[in-house]
This record gives sequence, C-alpha cells and structure tokens, in this order.
Amino acid sequence: MKPRVLGISGSLRNGSHTRVLVEIALEWAERCGASTELIDLREYPLPIFEAHRQYHADATVQTVIGKIKAADCYIVGTPEYHGCMSGALKNLFDFVYTEISGKLFGVVAATGGSQGVSSLDNLRACLLYCHAWVLPYNVAASQRDFNEQGQLVNEQVLDRLARLGRDVAVYGPLLVNQFRSDLQLPADAPQSFAGWVQ
Repeated sequence: MKPRVLGISGSLRNGSHTRVLVEIALEWAERCGASTELIDLREYPLPIFEAHRQYHADATVQTVIGKIKAADCYIVGTPEYHGCMSGALKNLFDFVYTEISGKLFGVVAATGGSQGVSSLDNLRACLLYCHAWVLPYNVAASQRDFNEQGQLVNEQVLDRLARLGRDVAVYGPLLVNQFRSDLQLPADAPQSFAGWVQ
C-alpha cells in the first residue's frame, strides 16, 4: 500500500511561494511511491480554535481533520511572519494534536529575505509538542529564489525539496507503522510513549 503524504500550505497569500515549495516536495514524494494530496488553508478557512467549543457540526473542520487523520506523513510549509509560522497554520495544529502524533513531517518555509530559521524553529517546536516527528533538516526559499512568474528557479533549493520529498515518503511509513504497532503492545510489554499520547 502506498504511503499517504499530505501537503499543507500555511499561507493565505495570493500567488503563495509557500504553496509552490510544498507542491514541488509533494511531486518528489509521489515519484518515490507515495500517494499525495494538498491542503491549502486558503481553501479551508478554519474558525479560530477555542478549547471549550465543540466542532462536530463544522463541515470544514471535520473535512480537514479527516484528511489529516488519513495521512501517514506530511510536508508542511509556512511563510515567515515576524519569526514565527503563520497564524493560520498554528490554528490548524490546535485542532489536530492527536491526529499528527507519531507521524513524520518535512518542513519548508518561504521568506521575504531571511533564511527562515526562526519560523522553522517555531514550527518544529510546535510539532514536537504535538508528539510528531520532524526531519532534522528543512528547506527555505526567499523571494530572490523565484522568478517574476512565481516559479522557483534556485537549483539548490529545488534539490533540497527533492530530497525532502523523498525522505518523507521513505521514512514516514517506517515511523507511523511502528507507532501504530506500539499502540497495540500488551500491558506486560515495555511501553512506548505512543500509548501515553493517544
């Protein structure tokens, strides 16, 4: 069975460079045997998460949660906003803590001119607190890496995206399958954190 890789674009901007980065990495995941899908948060406007509310009747929330839950691993992209991930992306993760636990993420960032380090660190910290795995390397691109038509033209960035897409498709299933096995451990076996976070 093919691993299911879900791309998530956390930018709400028209002509998003973030989406371009995610799409390219997804193409490489598909070349490496994965089935892929993209969630663009522009197309799935989520309400602001409130912990005391129930969202069972919200069709958009339930659709997004269903797609997140069905995926084995993820490629997620964010623009860098004041050193952090986008508010839309952080809001998404508030809805899907248990659905992403034990699964692998590859992370990418689009920036105005910096290296995106702060936003990637912010994103990585959020995912780790959700008990997800994150590849130890990432990809960032600035405006100068794109041409006037919004196409990514920096060969080094393109190479990094290809490697990231490949590694998500290859390592993601290994981690999530072990995590799912750990959820079935008998009570007298040495226990994984998987049973604690689910």
